[in-house]
Amino acid sequence: MKISFFDDEPEIYPLQYGGKARTITNLAKEFIKLEEVEDITILSKSIRSDKEEFFVDGIKYVVLNDNNIIEKIAKEMNRTDILNIHCCSFTFPKISGRAKKFYFLHDVLIATAEKGSHLDKALGGEFDGVIAPSEFARSIYEKKQEVLHNKTSCYVIPRHINENIFYNISKNCIMNDKERPKIIDKIIKNYKYILFFPSRPIEEKGRKYLIELSKTLNKNEKNYCIVGPFSSDNDLPEYFIDTGWIKSEELKYYYSIADVTLNFSELPESFSQVCLESTYCGTPVVAFASGNIPYLSKKIENIIIVNKSMDSICNGIDKALILKRNETNTKRIIEKIGQEFSADIIIDKYMQLYKKYMEE
Repeated sequence: MKISFFDDEPEIYPLQYGGKARTITNLAKEFIKLEEVEDITILSKSIRSDKEEFFVDGIKYVVLNDNNIIEKIAKEMNRTDILNIHCCSFTFPKISGRAKKFYFLHDVLIATAEKGSHLDKALGGEFDGVIAPSEFARSIYEKKQEVLHNKTSCYVIPRHINENIFYNISKNCIMNDKERPKIIDKIIKNYKYILFFPSRPIEEKGRKYLIELSKTLNKNEKNYCIVGPFSSDNDLPEYFIDTGWIKSEELKYYYSIADVTLNFSELPESFSQVCLESTYCGTPVVAFASGNIPYLSKKIENIIIVNKSMDSICNGIDKALILKRNETNTKRIIEKIGQEFSADIIIDKYMQLYKKYMEE
């Protein structure tokens, strides 16, 4: 079986930043291990490389640009067996070919579904199936089916945890790890409380709540910092520590040293990769009740739902600080995530779906 991915938005290589980008690369790395999979290809406009095509870890990367997207997709449609598609800004065309086409339903599409924009454009390509990462995401699609005149079946397959690059690691082990980002040393040595904000500090991701929280904490607690990729924002106070662009392989260090991970996204999260990764690394998450997060919190108790008042957020952080130090509870949560969201379980669901459509 040949499996391909087309993407027009997330930073696929080498940065792999954001839940959607990690979803695609995580799946590709698991599929390539399977005996029945002949090859894996990722086609994307966001690949940073001087080469048009290259291989990394057995995965073929194809660089797209405005002049060759249709040509490359059409060629891939007749070469591969399965074409997984994620597109937001690109109107996917009606292209015929031998491949079965599966559309990945994700956050941006759900967020703009009310406007009938992205979701309408993306589903114009007449897919064989739609894959949603949660029941919440599928419910949004089904509500819009009639408006979109779309009857494509939607299947729920959650995202998986990449156990090779995400795991709980102690501060002592991190300090002895030669691969750790050097900024980690400064953070561990100088601050008692560490809050990790893994998203870009934009309004949709809750920038104003982050600023308001920092002012509140500054009145009561001086020995804390808020860590995250803040390089594009010059207006943040000094106790905001900029990590720069974080590689996927380095996220575990930040999740593990943090006392709390903050997820202030106001977008309807279709799954929330951040919540899964952070809790698997042993750190509770304080999050708003957006999209799938309330449902996910029922499965993973270390996801603390708060409202948008500072009292609620601060109370949530206090609860998270207690949970962070409960090693027995943390171990139980990690085991529970492994049992439900491991790569073996999720990849098997994908393969069953692909084989079903190939047989038909």
